[in-house]
Amino acid sequence: MWVFFALAASMVNAIYYLINQNIRLKPSIFMIYRGWIVALMVIPFLFFYDTIAAWQFYAIAITQGCITAHNDYKSLKANRKYGAETVCSIIPINLSFIFLIWCFIEPMIIIKYAQSPLKSAFILLSLCGIIYALTKYRKVKIAREAFVYLIPLMFLSAMISIFNKTIMNYAQESLLGLCFWRIFITSLTVGIIHLFIYFRREKTLSQLVEKDNLCKCWIFIFMPLSMIFRNMAMYYTINPSYVAAIVQTSLLWIMFFNRYMPFIHCKKMCMQMDKKWAILMLASVIILLIATR
Repeated sequence: MWVFFALAASMVNAIYYLINQNIRLKPSIFMIYRGWIVALMVIPFLFFYDTIAAWQFYAIAITQGCITAHNDYKSLKANRKYGAETVCSIIPINLSFIFLIWCFIEPMIIIKYAQSPLKSAFILLSLCGIIYALTKYRKVKIAREAFVYLIPLMFLSAMISIFNKTIMNYAQESLLGLCFWRIFITSLTVGIIHLFIYFRREKTLSQLVEKDNLCKCWIFIFMPLSMIFRNMAMYYTINPSYVAAIVQTSLLWIMFFNRYMPFIHCKKMCMQMDKKWAILMLASVIILLIATR
């Protein structure tokens, strides 16, 4: 079950990235919109579901929103300092963080891996294959300074996936209802933090209500959809690293859309990759799907 939702999240992410290539928004404006607009989008659905009773749910959702906002800010600084290509080549290593952290949190899963050593070996190999392909396809030499700088960012981004998995334990009568409430609280937290950062710099909110910027808000409709698919996948998987790995392979969908759907009219073919890395990634995904059945 988790495979279907993870692949759906991966496809939606690919569509979102492709559209976002052509619809330019100032990064600071984008960060605010991705919080407030997404939160506003899910409000109508909240009336159909009861609030979550456990206070831990809200604590985790708010914490996740704070980490997301912090990572957004640090990623922008890293992009300016080391270049977006370098950052994108290092961040996928966080898949190993997710796997190890979850094994520490749920030590019983280690026993399950030990009971099926061959299957476990294929799982580890597939995850390593996905990580290696993601870090190599941009042909960027990873600088030690950039890697050290991004270690905290990788750890925190791994914690976001851990929280995604953990928060699904608070599903009550409706799993979908929990997804909507989680998206609302997390996105609202992200929006508030980025709005504070923006206002501290710009001193005015005029750009946020400019017609040209507001007309581009429709692209954010893909974000809650992707988040729902990802949350559902997290609910059904035994290790959140599996879901994170499949979602990050949205590059394969991007390559497919770029090649066979020219009506998308991508101005920047920034997601091209050598066939060997694409084959490695695809083979690793297939092995992961088979090994985790």
